[in-house]
Amino acid sequence: MLASFFVWDGVDTLRNTDQHVEETENMLARLRKVLPREYASFVPNDPELVARGLAGARVGAGSLLALGKAPRTSAAVLAGTTLPALVGANAFWSADSEKEKNDGRNALITNTALLGALFITAQDLEGKPSLGWRAKKAGERTSKKVQAALPTKSETQNLTGKATDWFEDTTDRVTSYVDDHKDDWQDTGKELLHTAKSYVDEARSYVDDNKDDWQKAGKGLIANVRDTAKDYGDSARGFVNNNAGDWLDAAQDNAKTARKAVVKNASKAQDKADKALNKAEKSSGRSMKKWNKKAGKFQKEADKKIAKAIKKVGKNI
Repeated sequence: MLASFFVWDGVDTLRNTDQHVEETENMLARLRKVLPREYASFVPNDPELVARGLAGARVGAGSLLALGKAPRTSAAVLAGTTLPALVGANAFWSADSEKEKNDGRNALITNTALLGALFITAQDLEGKPSLGWRAKKAGERTSKKVQAALPTKSETQNLTGKATDWFEDTTDRVTSYVDDHKDDWQDTGKELLHTAKSYVDEARSYVDDNKDDWQKAGKGLIANVRDTAKDYGDSARGFVNNNAGDWLDAAQDNAKTARKAVVKNASKAQDKADKALNKAEKSSGRSMKKWNKKAGKFQKEADKKIAKAIKKVGKNI
């Protein structure tokens, strides 16, 4: 009976949409005025499309409600289609004639009554318990099962007593064992300390007895190393000074050796010194002194790089 009004109204709107366009357009305009500015922009601008959409929703939800299929959901949908009309379409106070005001007032009261009936239908559980009640009962059953699985007070006390007795007995055993053996442990520790002290004293005596000999031996070793290094350095410097040019010429003649980086660097440095010396020989006066000074400087650099090359490559090529 409740669904019949919405089904008939939806069918009539679908069949005669043109007759409801003006009414829907007025409803949309009033909704834009009632709603806040940030929400008014979401109101559709096509009244014909809105009228057909609301009518289709009323026919579908009304049919399901009449058949008893998903009655709560169907009632909620019908309430949603009725609420905009209740807010926007029944502004009877703005009518021009008394008859229009009475008709608008009656329509508002009718829609309000239908909306109330839909709210009641949407809340009807048909004798079935609500979700809140079922959740509460499920929680109570779970709590009972948990309590049944937990040990009782007497069982807890028994377990606590057993644990206490075990800890006390174990503590007594450990304390007794420590008391019985602490003297032996102290004697063993003292013996270890005495042995370690004797080892330290022997090591200190050995160092005191031999340190003078070690110092003499060390000084002699350092002197020998210093003399050997000096002799080797003098020999190396003499070889470089006496044979640097011949060695560099031999290294340059050897194709494999000439490709080595140290030999290339030595060759470049020697060429630089030779060019400076050649310019000094061709100059005179202050210019000759200048180029002689540069030639000496470049030759020292060349000798260092040749010595480095000899060390890297070897004396004999």
